[in-house]
Amino acid sequence: MNRPKTIGIIGGGPAGLSIAKLLNDTGTYKPVVFEALGEVGGKSYSYRHGSNIVEMGTCYATFSHKITNRWMKSMRMPMGFLGEQRFDGADFMDFVKSGYGPSLPKQVMTYWTAKRRLEKALARTRPEQSALDEAALPIQTWLKERNLGKNEKFMLRSTTNIAYGFIDETPTVQALRWNDMKLIITGILKQLKMPLEGWTEFWRRVSLEFDIRLNQRIAHVDRTANGVTLTTANGLTETFDEIVCAIPLDEFAKITEPTEDEKYVASSVIWNGYTTTLVAVDNWFNDVHVEAYLDSVLPGAARGQLLSARYEGGGDDFGGDLYLTGQLSGDYTGPELQELLRTDITKYGGTVKNIILQKLWKYNAQYKPEAIRDGLMTRLETMQGAQRTWYTGAIYSHEAVSHIVNFNAELVRKMHSPG
Repeated sequence: MNRPKTIGIIGGGPAGLSIAKLLNDTGTYKPVVFEALGEVGGKSYSYRHGSNIVEMGTCYATFSHKITNRWMKSMRMPMGFLGEQRFDGADFMDFVKSGYGPSLPKQVMTYWTAKRRLEKALARTRPEQSALDEAALPIQTWLKERNLGKNEKFMLRSTTNIAYGFIDETPTVQALRWNDMKLIITGILKQLKMPLEGWTEFWRRVSLEFDIRLNQRIAHVDRTANGVTLTTANGLTETFDEIVCAIPLDEFAKITEPTEDEKYVASSVIWNGYTTTLVAVDNWFNDVHVEAYLDSVLPGAARGQLLSARYEGGGDDFGGDLYLTGQLSGDYTGPELQELLRTDITKYGGTVKNIILQKLWKYNAQYKPEAIRDGLMTRLETMQGAQRTWYTGAIYSHEAVSHIVNFNAELVRKMHSPG
């Protein structure tokens, strides 16, 4: 019987942990995950305060989260529904239906047909240049060309409001990838759910199934024909048959001798910033779960503004109710973002009593349009497995946990049955 293939995984966020589980489940791989921090989960970070569990990063699950939903069910982790959402003072679906163009059902069907056609064209070994040009268009342009005003309004919430880019900047291929039919149907049916015990607890349980090394930052990667040696910051070394890069590629390129493909991909994306802040606010809304604000998501809006706030329950010991807020970081520092947040909350009727926790995330790897037109997506696929290295994470799929895990499921099938 052949021994299991050893594989070192750099990064203990959702990308690294999910591919470790999927590889471990095959029985033919022995994964070891190296995480620089003292806990797993990365941007799936849950903050606990008494009985409150506040998701500072990953929040809800959709119908696209088929795999993680199944894992949670097997772990007997209960899910709770996200409450009502208001967008610029109106019910979210009423806001969507106010968009221009045909009826919502007709627009959804037109969108689905055009999306499927483009994605089929992009899946060819050598996509036509016309398909690449279409994929590189800003999603707002693509929607307007098809008279999809209701879809456009939907994406103000589903895309910009959760920090996946302004719709006049986000490439069509990435917006379509996230806004799949399962997401749209989840939103229309109001079936968004959240794990009641928190995403951090979920990933902690996932990590119990395999070898994970916490507080082990990888300082150097040496790739040879005989294997890959990982050296940690404290000087420990270990050699593997293969590795998985589950950290941003620009960071990976600093700890190894990067290939031309790795250099190209790292230079072909723009990382954006997203800041989430847990605040205690007095005299603010508590009749809906989420309030989102149109002024901050329209194309051309200034970064740093309050995108939305999610009511998290009482926090009397902090002087007010608890809210999780989101801002596009831009070039602002943490303290500057706090001052902008205070100003916006005051504008919308609340009084900030305490800022409890702020997280500035490296977020949403946005493809450069010229790289898409130049065949970036083909290169993302063909570089897999070169120099005993596989790649996963936001650049290769999407920032969302659902897409990362679904991508990893397909990647593991390729790894398990190469060629």
